[in-house]
Amino acid sequence: MLKILFGDNALVKILDFFLENRFWDYTKTDVAREAEVSRVQLYRVWSILEDLEIVKPSRKIGAAILYKANTDSPIFKKLSELSLELASKTHEEMIKEKKKVTVPIKA
Repeated sequence: MLKILFGDNALVKILDFFLENRFWDYTKTDVAREAEVSRVQLYRVWSILEDLEIVKPSRKIGAAILYKANTDSPIFKKLSELSLELASKTHEEMIKEKKKVTVPIKA
């Protein structure tokens, strides 16, 4: 939902990914693939996500570190609220458009 407001850049795609998948943990490779960004793009913005405590390491499997959304972060909470508000507004607009397109059925 953040893409609607902030565009389609790597940081927004990654934020959207974590907002939609906040309960699971992922490797950076998983995040890049699922958010549809390159690993280079991911690494360019990853420090922002960690510095703002939007993501946090959750566990380590072998050499791989898994990360998840930091749902305790005030910033993540606000982003989540914003995303929900955008989704609600988008849903309302879709309903309005459906009502405009309704065609009466002849009996």
